[in-house]
Amino acid sequence: MAFQSGIWWHRVEQPMRAMSKRGHAIAQTIIRPQLTEQELSFPDVVIFARTYPPAYQPLALMKEFKKRGKRVLYDMDDDFWQVAKDNPSVLVSNAFKDQYESLIKEADAIITPSRILVKKFKRLIGKKPIYICPNGIDYAEYKERPHKRNELVIGYMGATSHWKDLQIIIEALSELYQKYDFSFDVYGMCSEPIESAMYMYGKYLQGQFEPEKNEYFRAALKFYDGMKQLHGRHTPFMPPELHPTVMGRVDFDIGIAPLEDTEFNRGKSCIKFYEYASVGTVTLASDVLPYKDEVNYRAKNTKKDWYNKLEKLIVDEKFRKSLLEKQQNWVKENRSLEEIGVIWEKACQKEGGLKVLNQQK
Repeated sequence: MAFQSGIWWHRVEQPMRAMSKRGHAIAQTIIRPQLTEQELSFPDVVIFARTYPPAYQPLALMKEFKKRGKRVLYDMDDDFWQVAKDNPSVLVSNAFKDQYESLIKEADAIITPSRILVKKFKRLIGKKPIYICPNGIDYAEYKERPHKRNELVIGYMGATSHWKDLQIIIEALSELYQKYDFSFDVYGMCSEPIESAMYMYGKYLQGQFEPEKNEYFRAALKFYDGMKQLHGRHTPFMPPELHPTVMGRVDFDIGIAPLEDTEFNRGKSCIKFYEYASVGTVTLASDVLPYKDEVNYRAKNTKKDWYNKLEKLIVDEKFRKSLLEKQQNWVKENRSLEEIGVIWEKACQKEGGLKVLNQQK
């Protein structure tokens, strides 16, 4: 179901809350072959996103909304054309290529959080409008962390597609662990205890039950071998609506965001940065896109640079707090729901429609 996905949380629920704050009536509809007359007539603007089961006929539904004079937008927040082979979404992105390209071509306008994806959309749609609509933070949900851990905590939060990214930093963390006292904790990567997930990955590899995912399983097990030496904690991922509370509860002092420099990754957004900052965790990210655009403290993807940049955060508490304050201020000023609501609203407006007086951006 959509509400089990972090994508739903950041690209549907949060923008709709932002639009609601600006006085718009909103509704979420589960797409299916036959919508009710009320569902078809209610909206002035309809946003489609990503992919749908073919039996639901999303293209036909999009055309029906357009026939009724509705403005139809299509949202894509990942580079479906360049999904890595070890990413669990690779089969969907390949099998549904005709569908999402057809939806892109049919929509009145495109929305995306990534300036990199804009170039790819233009190849398909030419001069059709494209709006960069960022992800945002609902500060009613994301609260300052409790600061109750006795030790310094370096942490990582992420989804299942990031095992290879974590290998970038495991050697640097291991060497730092020999010199300094800290805990390296992981929140996410799997929704069960990590020991259970790794046991199953090993079984899948041994039995060759899903050979197309072998690279993914090996990357996870390799990282886990390194993580065990650091004696940190693992917190399984929670459903999206519980996630902000847990994000604070894990109580990271330093949040890391390692990312391989790949074409797919360059089309991502900086949501880790936003979430870390929103709960009072300072961010160190890879010096690659998208982080190069927004994060002010980054490391090259080498063991040496990750070691040096992390060490600075570990030993210099004054620097760590000053950096955190700057990062928190930037996120609040640029990625709160109040800020992103204006941008999403402009994307939803029909060309030539009424202007809203308090659109400052």
